[in-house]
Amino acid sequence: VAGAPFAAGDVHADRLAGPYGGGASAVWLVPPKGPVRSVVVFGHGWKLTPYFPGHPWVDQFRPWLDHLAAGGSAVMFPNYQTGSGDAGDVTRVQDYEAAIRTGYVRLGRPKVPFIAFGYSFGASLAFYYAANARAWKVPVPRAVQATFPAGMIEGAVLPALDPSVRVLIQVGDADTEAGSGGANQFWKWLANHPASLKNYEVVHSSPQLTATHAAPKATSPAAQRAFWAPLDRLIALARGR
Repeated sequence: VAGAPFAAGDVHADRLAGPYGGGASAVWLVPPKGPVRSVVVFGHGWKLTPYFPGHPWVDQFRPWLDHLAAGGSAVMFPNYQTGSGDAGDVTRVQDYEAAIRTGYVRLGRPKVPFIAFGYSFGASLAFYYAANARAWKVPVPRAVQATFPAGMIEGAVLPALDPSVRVLIQVGDADTEAGSGGANQFWKWLANHPASLKNYEVVHSSPQLTATHAAPKATSPAAQRAFWAPLDRLIALARGR
């Protein structure tokens, strides 16, 4: 039934649910096998070509998503694009908002901590979600991890962030696509945010990991230490409040 939450046991960490909703406003879910202890809204990077049946964009991050589900998080993976002729404008924010609303209902409106993660353009969207959550009538995330963010989105409203939200911004020292421009824009926007709740981190390249723009999509132990582990820590902190 459209808009109805799935029942416990309908989906598992090894099975992808969805997409729910249509087109760019669709959302996939990767729930845990046990009780939902937290929800991670996971934003992918910009896509230039459409996904196709049997190989949705969500598959690119499935090892990470399954890791999050194994730790008790239900993962929402908003579509927000068609991948064909899309513009990086306010429409993407609207589609992302619609996907989160749909995912929230499908999960049964759980009263657990929410955490926003985003990579590249998805990292920009994570901030728009966090700053507008109350207006969107969805839970305010307790933490945001913005990994290699693109810049601010023209025409989209970005009010001040709730001062209780933890923020981690990551940039790669070998990222020649996003670079530090977008990260610096958001860091400036966070100028009045509590210093104890925000961190700007440069991910340094090593023999095990070259911190190019594609690095967050890797699944090596070094990539997991650089990107997965900080998100795990934010989730743990969010659950501890």
